[in-house]
Amino acid sequence: MVDDHNEMDEFEDLFEKGGARAQKRFEPGERITATVIHVGEKHAMLDVGGGRDGLMDMAGLHDKDGRAMLRVGDKVDGYVLRVAHRIVEVTRSLGKGFVNASMLEEARQSGLPVDGVVSGVNKGGYEIAIAGTQGFCPLGQMDPRRIEDPKTLIGQKLQFRVMDMRGHDVILSRKALLEQQAAEKAAETRKRLRVGERFTGTVVNVRDFGAFVDIGGIEGMVPASELAYGRNRPQDIVHPGDEVQVEVMDIGPGKDGRIERISLSMRALAQDPFEQVAPHLTPGTVLKGLVRKVEPFGAFVELVPGVEGLIHVSAFGKRIGKPADIVAPGEDAYVRVDAADPAARRISLAWLSPAELDAKVDFVAPGKDFPNALRFVGHVKAAEPAPVVSAEREAAAPTVPRQKPAVVAPSVGQVVAVVVDRVEAFGVFVKWETGRGLVPNVELELPLGADARRSFPIGTEFQAVVQEVRPDGKVRLSKKGAQDVAQRADAEAWMRTQAPLPGGSVGVGSFGELLMAKLQQKPKK
Repeated sequence: MVDDHNEMDEFEDLFEKGGARAQKRFEPGERITATVIHVGEKHAMLDVGGGRDGLMDMAGLHDKDGRAMLRVGDKVDGYVLRVAHRIVEVTRSLGKGFVNASMLEEARQSGLPVDGVVSGVNKGGYEIAIAGTQGFCPLGQMDPRRIEDPKTLIGQKLQFRVMDMRGHDVILSRKALLEQQAAEKAAETRKRLRVGERFTGTVVNVRDFGAFVDIGGIEGMVPASELAYGRNRPQDIVHPGDEVQVEVMDIGPGKDGRIERISLSMRALAQDPFEQVAPHLTPGTVLKGLVRKVEPFGAFVELVPGVEGLIHVSAFGKRIGKPADIVAPGEDAYVRVDAADPAARRISLAWLSPAELDAKVDFVAPGKDFPNALRFVGHVKAAEPAPVVSAEREAAAPTVPRQKPAVVAPSVGQVVAVVVDRVEAFGVFVKWETGRGLVPNVELELPLGADARRSFPIGTEFQAVVQEVRPDGKVRLSKKGAQDVAQRADAEAWMRTQAPLPGGSVGVGSFGELLMAKLQQKPKK
């Protein structure tokens, strides 16, 4: 008791030193925010504004080691319990110690919340114990949202508003208190609500398309694509009750015309994983990734969440019908980094079969600064060095200069022996010793309706004449033209066997006439 008197005397001295100030009128049940100006053993002195000082009971405001959880300068929210002797008594709720009917009636009239413990559940609602008094909260008044399993609340200490007093029955509502608190928070939140503003929020619900987050009396939605980098289910990233940092992306009118449709992003505040790993994606690095998507042109492989590279259909190391014949979504894949373009956010990969790893990869440890998120395997083995030859052996050995065979571009009119390499609907691709070209269908002398695949299967050999050599190196040839060249050569050879006419001429007729004469010449018996 002596300690209590000393503490109260101390507070009175502080009140007196505060001097006379213009005083505001406070009403019981009024919600206020006060500033802590002194902390005692059992009470805290508050500046409640309006020229008034306040007192708050420190019961329940100590940690497990007995240390006060309030500090001078802290802001505290509470309710006016009563005003006596110029001092505003502030409480966080009613329900500590003993509570009688008159105190509950005062709480009903003033709106002062009361503390209660959920002691049971029946068909109509919840049984609430309030410091020796029994209360009842209907099922629909426990929370603004539907509670799936009411029994999960048994044993929890919650705050309620007294809605009605019916003799000894006390009717309570937690929903009304939560809605009032949400409205007060929403008013403050709207003062700073703008695109780009950041909030600390609480996840209240998670769906397949995103998560709903309370940012202070107002809910916004984080779409699934804005929860994190990478392709993940929202349920794998956040859970109800999680505290998260979000940034406002968009604000739009709700159904009632109020600013309620708010789009949020968690990803905007996270570090871009591409920037973290891009410097380490050097050509030749071998990694293990997860196949995310397979298309006809290639497969997308996730290296870390939010960073994917493409294995082009041509980078599977062999001719394949389609990438789906080799890999499938959800499978791990060993890949070699061929190129990384940070500006375009593009990574080119090549597929390595498990059988190729031992032959092509040096299994070494990654560097100290290598990101742990990347599943490092090793580096592609360097080319084998040339054998070391002593100076004496090199001097004694005969010098035979190595020369690459000269690649001579064909000239128009040149006849070459070709081999069919590939057959297409428009013609056949052929190759010869020093080149490759195309013989269109019209130059193959195919009968009407004939199939080039049957007439010229791969490996067929024939003579073709070069018709055109383009600047890009592509060559067009003709089988029919080569036959014309051969006939012309036969005719010219025949002409050289004929006796010259006077004047050194072989005749006055045309080349065609001479050819016809040769063809009409009767063979000697």
